[in-house]
Amino acid sequence: MIGRFPWDPFPPGEPEPKGPDPVHAALYRAAVAGADAYRAVRAAVRRERGVLRVGNRFVPDGRYRQVGFVALGHAAASMALAALDALGDRLTQGFVAGPEAPPAYLPFRSVVVPDGWGGSTSATTTLEATREIALDLEETDLLLVLLSPGALRSTLVAPATMTPEEFARSLRGAHEHGATGPEVLSLARVAGGGGVGGRLLPPTTRCDVQTLLVDRGEGPRLLGGGPTVPLEPGEPRAAGELLARLGLERSLDLTAVGGTEAPLASLPATGSAGRPVLVAGPSDALRGVTDLAFDKGWTTRVGFLLLKDRPEEAADRLLGKFDELLGDTRADPPARSKGLVVAAMATLDAPEAVGEEAACRRFLEQARNRLRRREQSVGIYRTVGPIGSKEGNETLGGAVVGASTDPEARGSSGDARGLRMRPGITDVGLVLVAVAPSGAASTGASRRASD
Repeated sequence: MIGRFPWDPFPPGEPEPKGPDPVHAALYRAAVAGADAYRAVRAAVRRERGVLRVGNRFVPDGRYRQVGFVALGHAAASMALAALDALGDRLTQGFVAGPEAPPAYLPFRSVVVPDGWGGSTSATTTLEATREIALDLEETDLLLVLLSPGALRSTLVAPATMTPEEFARSLRGAHEHGATGPEVLSLARVAGGGGVGGRLLPPTTRCDVQTLLVDRGEGPRLLGGGPTVPLEPGEPRAAGELLARLGLERSLDLTAVGGTEAPLASLPATGSAGRPVLVAGPSDALRGVTDLAFDKGWTTRVGFLLLKDRPEEAADRLLGKFDELLGDTRADPPARSKGLVVAAMATLDAPEAVGEEAACRRFLEQARNRLRRREQSVGIYRTVGPIGSKEGNETLGGAVVGASTDPEARGSSGDARGLRMRPGITDVGLVLVAVAPSGAASTGASRRASD
């Protein structure tokens, strides 16, 4: 049986959420728990009855003499701890790079890598440590590459022709001129140096390699710059065409693509690089929300599997879909429903590793302006990190505008109200939830939504 994570985001026995937004708070908990990176990695890496499972591969438990790992991104500590719990003393070396220092009882080297545009000054430390581990492992060993959103800051360095500050300004400028979040990641992957574009590991790596992903929807080619996914022949040309379309041909030098570092595809035949395996993603958080809402008596609908629109457009589309689905449920109302919950996942077009706080605020402001029903509310839940300031060992990771889901609460429905969570668990994007109680719920049944 998979053990519990010592940082379990919501430990068993905790009381049900209180305050002005108990429904949103309960759904937030369900989203984070559903996509918990620790549990996802523990399911993907486990030893049972003489068999070791690693992603989609099953090998004899004695196949590997030792296992090393590198864990990068917002969920790095969660993923690293899961690997340690799964493999025990078989896990002999590793490195953790994330936005917060891992706990002291995680006995591996680490570096703190804050969010931002372009690569971090800590990327060189991360790359050197990763390559040192890879070269120390033999044909009888395994290297786990554990990636989550935010990993780009640990794999990306500026091209030789630019300073880190110039490179960061170029990527930001591309986004401001109309490049989408995925297009910015593609530019970073093509123009950047370091470990992006399949160049994380040295060509003389002899061990087996398996990449496990916690993803918010961009996929293995873009997450972290695709450090174990080599550049395809058409990618530099597509990047050049994008810059031409934006009128930014001179802002990034694409001539140095590839550098002198060989991609993972050049590993010798004695080693094996498994295909990247997704262990947690947006659908896991979405399933957590809809399952809990349904269990508690609400009519639940998935509005969108993943919205990549910018904040204002995402708010408009979510509430437009809500109105459409509300009309459907009123025409054929489910029996004894507490009301309607419509959920969606989103990135709000914020590139990976760039803070989402501003995008979240823009979404909430537009959602508040679009609300047309007195009983309606809209929440946005970050699956990692704060929208606002930290409070103790928790963060204000989500917020709600509109009516309270506690009918006895006081306060203006126009004010954004914070939702707390514990940081560092996972990162599968943003959860958007619109809620409106039915006529029965609005007169008192909604106070029982978290019973």
